[in-house]
Amino acid sequence: MTSATLRVERLSPAKRADYLAFFDHERGAAFSDNPGWARCYCQFYRTARAIDWKASTGVQNRAAASASVACGEAEGYLAKAGDETVGWLHAAPRHKLPHAFERLGVDPTPLDLPPQDAAVIVCFVIAPAWRRRGVASALLDGALADLAARGIAFVDAFPFKAGDSTSAADHYHGPASLFASRGFEPVAQTGDLTVVRKHLAPETRCQTPSRSEDRNGV
Repeated sequence: MTSATLRVERLSPAKRADYLAFFDHERGAAFSDNPGWARCYCQFYRTARAIDWKASTGVQNRAAASASVACGEAEGYLAKAGDETVGWLHAAPRHKLPHAFERLGVDPTPLDLPPQDAAVIVCFVIAPAWRRRGVASALLDGALADLAARGIAFVDAFPFKAGDSTSAADHYHGPASLFASRGFEPVAQTGDLTVVRKHLAPETRCQTPSRSEDRNGV
């Protein structure tokens, strides 16, 4: 199966079981080659710095993830190959990830519009057997198209300065080369990562009242 046959689906309450199965410790593919991260359930960037992340267990993070997906608060995109979930992209409007910049160790990029009209991309998780098969590209393209259609004005991402590293842990923010190929441009730097931004074309953005409903998962 190739990237052309992948489906990218926005996370919704109806897809909660797929999301949890992908991340579940015992059988999920997400961190099957990195068990040290298996307790995350992609909750790290949703968690305030005042909370001791290291004290959070997999059971607690799973429960938090399940609840946030069930009520439509959690956002992101699943890559599907047939009935199998093979990848995940955590992308959401900024107001849905208010702790992300602090967790990233990055000053929040300036906003001249409401936070719900900008988005951030904080991580990719690709099943080991599906890496280097176009899953990350499909996820990014699907997310950008969906965010533009929902009226998002621009998207920020945070690729690590990973050099020649081939470790998946060094690229989970997404490779810098992937963002560059989709028109993202650098807007800030830290010692560890580059902040990149893509403005979404106004003519592709929907400006209808359904935008607010869309963001709330309705």
